[in-house]
Amino acid sequence: MKMKKSTAAGYVVTLCSLLALAGCGGGGGNGNSASNATGGNGDGGAPTESYIDYLASHHAAYTNTGTAENPSARFEDTSYSLSWLIATQTAEQAENLQKHIEFMGTSMANGGNPREWDKLFLADAYMKTEHRYETRVSVSGYNVLVEKVATDACAYQLLKAHATGISGKFFEGNIKVDFSPLAEAVIASEACAIDRSAIETYIAARLKPVPKGIQKNT
Repeated sequence: MKMKKSTAAGYVVTLCSLLALAGCGGGGGNGNSASNATGGNGDGGAPTESYIDYLASHHAAYTNTGTAENPSARFEDTSYSLSWLIATQTAEQAENLQKHIEFMGTSMANGGNPREWDKLFLADAYMKTEHRYETRVSVSGYNVLVEKVATDACAYQLLKAHATGISGKFFEGNIKVDFSPLAEAVIASEACAIDRSAIETYIAARLKPVPKGIQKNT
């Protein structure tokens, strides 16, 4: 489906008028190591391609443009869309954030379940395999624009929960957190009444034990 228009479009125009669009080329070594705490591939470890350890160690470099605040999404409830305009300090940081988002999307679209002990990420994977939302990421200079558009209220509420959790924890460098409570609240909501059984069945068939050292998001 085509991306719906949102206020994020204005950011794209502004960025492209000020900065030359930079593509995402091959990155250098990022020093990532597999870790059960971050979650990832089928055996519970995080593949280095996810760049999650890199993002955690460089979390302070990612901010809302023009501020020192954690990146936060703008939500457009009427169009089931959200957008992030994230500033970084180097081209590598911008490219590695793009690579992380694209890796996660590709993994889920292909039936993978990153962080398979986290119900929010499993619910996200369900929506991805059902083609219930689309993601677009663009890099312009040191700025990263992330846009997501859902097809319905349930998928959108899960995207909002994901974005809220990421802003409050991951961009503080804390990747050892379980967002399952956020997912449970959304799945139990009226927005997901029709999908509730299918989502819960998907999660139950794939949910793994939470690794040691992981804390519940409260």
